Amino acid sequence: MNRQEAKAMIGKYIAVNEGNKGTYVGQLLDVMTPPQSTWEGIVRIAGVLTIPSLDGSDTLDTINLLFDENEKIKVSGRKLTPLDKPFNGSFNESFAIALKEAWDIAQDQNSHYEKRMSFLQQELRKLNAEHLIYENAFVYYQLVKKGRKLYIYDEKKRESLSLEGCPFEFEIKVNNEWETAYYKKGYTFETISHDKIELKHGSTVRLNKAQFDPYKILLNELDEPSLNALERGLEKLGIEHENSVYCHNSLLIHLLSSFNQSFFSGVNFISYATETNQYVVQHHYERTMRDDEADITFDRFEFTSDKGERVLTTYATQLSND
Repeated sequence: MNRQEAKAMIGKYIAVNEGNKGTYVGQLLDVMTPPQSTWEGIVRIAGVLTIPSLDGSDTLDTINLLFDENEKIKVSGRKLTPLDKPFNGSFNESFAIALKEAWDIAQDQNSHYEKRMSFLQQELRKLNAEHLIYENAFVYYQLVKKGRKLYIYDEKKRESLSLEGCPFEFEIKVNNEWETAYYKKGYTFETISHDKIELKHGSTVRLNKAQFDPYKILLNELDEPSLNALERGLEKLGIEHENSVYCHNSLLIHLLSSFNQSFFSGVNFISYATETNQYVVQHHYERTMRDDEADITFDRFEFTSDKGERVLTTYATQLSND
């Protein structure tokens, strides 16, 4: 669009193309045409055509739009083009449509990659090498004993986790084949076919990384009374586990390093969302690990909604120092 065409567009909606930072709808308010220089437009932002690119993002916590609704900007004429269809509706409505279009593209790409992965998996199967796909999906541990407790130990990361009450689904070698098994006691594991397999110090077991979802791990690590305390708070606010959107699980970090710790405390941060409300939970915890007696547990869940509702639930095996 040249400067003459732009002058004829004053008062009308145009597109503002900011490349990978998104494309926006704006009302062209004025055209600045200094001699021997690129013309510029004064634009009031009214909507969103395409969202900023998500490629290369390490996290997807939020979408940072370049402009706000009704923001007045000065922009190079090279970035301004006529709209190919009328603009109607609000800023948020246009943003929602742009998000849906991005979702459709992502779904098409996902379908394409699923077909490609299926083809590659079939080719690996022909070579009797399908197992290579799944090797990277596992973390491998050795069984080690410290005092009276048995741990799984990651030699590469120098991290350990107590096996007592461990909720994970393991895989162990049986007749040189990996089989699903659950930890029972001592060095004993039980397969899904109820065969009891006795391992020994230094034996290798593995875990599928899919089990390392922070929220699922937190639920599995909580004692039943603590889990009940969390669920009481959720029920009071009318939310469910399926509404969880984020979980910072520092308890897991402490448990992984509990090989050298007898006491630790901290806070987990959990967020939930429904169609109408947002919720944040601060989970304060204390753990005292004991060899000869049951561990001492303290859990306090502080719920806050974006409407200002607050709920507090607690479980403790004995009085906390807090």
